[in-house]
Amino acid sequence: MPISMSVKTLDYTPTWPPYPSLWMAGYGGAPRGNQGAVDRRLRAQCIVIDDGAGPKVMLRIDVVSIPRYVHQSIRSQVLPLVNNQNGNFLIICSHTHSGPFIGTTRPHPYVMMSLTPADISAIEDTTNVFISQMVTLVQETLAMARTQVTLWYKEGNASIGYNRAGEPNVLTTVNALIARRTSDNALQTVLFGYACHAVSRGIDRTFCSDFPGAATDVISNALGVQALFFQGAAGDQEPIDAKSPSQVTNLGTILGNEVVSMVNSGGWTAVTAPITTYYQELSLPFTVDFGDPAAVIRARNSYSARLDNNTPSEYAYRHAEVMLEQIAGPGLPRVFPMPIQRWKLGGLNIFAMSHEVLSEYAANLRNQIPGNLWVMAYANETEGYVAANGILQDGGAVRWGYEAGWVDDPELSGEDTWTTFYPWPAPLKFSPSGPAAPGTTERIVMDASTAMLNL
Repeated sequence: MPISMSVKTLDYTPTWPPYPSLWMAGYGGAPRGNQGAVDRRLRAQCIVIDDGAGPKVMLRIDVVSIPRYVHQSIRSQVLPLVNNQNGNFLIICSHTHSGPFIGTTRPHPYVMMSLTPADISAIEDTTNVFISQMVTLVQETLAMARTQVTLWYKEGNASIGYNRAGEPNVLTTVNALIARRTSDNALQTVLFGYACHAVSRGIDRTFCSDFPGAATDVISNALGVQALFFQGAAGDQEPIDAKSPSQVTNLGTILGNEVVSMVNSGGWTAVTAPITTYYQELSLPFTVDFGDPAAVIRARNSYSARLDNNTPSEYAYRHAEVMLEQIAGPGLPRVFPMPIQRWKLGGLNIFAMSHEVLSEYAANLRNQIPGNLWVMAYANETEGYVAANGILQDGGAVRWGYEAGWVDDPELSGEDTWTTFYPWPAPLKFSPSGPAAPGTTERIVMDASTAMLNL
């Protein structure tokens, strides 16, 4: 069955105007806004793959995260263009921490940087510009003439990071899917992936696509084609120090050169149509059932105490304000939504998980699922960390509980952890001892993922 493809790259690096806001995301602390400085441009790239049964669309963006409401807005406008099949549309964020703040919910710009209502309104206006640009990019790519291609998959290795949570998994796999024109076998496009936080630049006010952008430039310059980066399960994967603009180039060159070397050598597996897609939304529980009025009262008392014990200059104070506003208004969320998605091709499974998924999930899935498996994360929406049971059990004993979401009280969001910044009222549910039990985060995610991959 023939496959055809079209690809389009958009330099969406924000400028004022038309962007109302140049606030940056990825790090908390003092307000951080871009003032026109750009190192490596920010790309949004769309690839359309048509197997004769209608188009399948991947949209990858140099941005730190996309909250749920932004994902749903983009998806609702794209779905009619892909036969209204959720599985046919996939978004991946590179997770660069040197891009714009998109969305005003999770992460929360007030909690993260103590921004004013006017600043937050400007971010919302920028978000609307962003949504429009992304939908237009998809529309334009779908409207392009498509080139008939053959697809090929291969894996390599590169070492540019470490496990910052002290876990044994250090993901070094480099995934690559290339397209060659059927007419002359010439290289058409390179898709590549790796799992590592895109924070090698460090904190400053310069827009930069970080090492994924540097690697993309190396590949495109060497091979003369568009290259697209897809982030992996990098929730606990950190780039090798020291953070600096030069490290962006150093690590990107290592990764890019590995992909170029892979393309210029053999050992590729043919990837064939048809393409079958699947999409499912999981509901992950918290350690507290906020459907219980007594639990809400306990949370209200705990967050009221935080207001008394902290000052407005602290994250914990601002997070407590947001939680109390939710309790007084719409109520606390009762579940943590988590979309998962699969593209099944002959010779390759692409599996995409939303949020900042920790490496243990990717390692376990690759051990359990036979054949070629490319695990992507930061897919569709990113509203927090999804850790495996061991990290959730450890809480504040590992990296002050950042990836676990709690410090000394497993029923309360930990001060200065991900559940504060995103923000959520409590950490995700786990087994207090032993392996993950049914109904806990790890079991729900692994059971659903393996079930989807075995369809």
